Amino acid sequence: MDRKKLVDQIIDHIIQHLDDDLSLDSISAQFYISKYHFSRIFKEETGESIYAFIKRCKIDQSAIDMKLNPIKES
Repeated sequence: MDRKKLVDQIIDHIIQHLDDDLSLDSISAQFYISKYHFSRIFKEETGESIYAFIKRCKIDQSAIDMKLNPIKES
């Protein structure tokens, strides 16, 4: 499989499962790929580690949630 296509599929999976427990082990097992190989090609294709990508996505999603559902103070 093409590396870019694989990374794109993994990114889609991460975005769809942001609320789940996402780890290098669980994602690499889901896609039947060595976690070491996966970590290396993900960084080469995206320029950031899998952990940094997941963290950034979760922060972005939290910011969107806060903007769409602000807590009103009385």
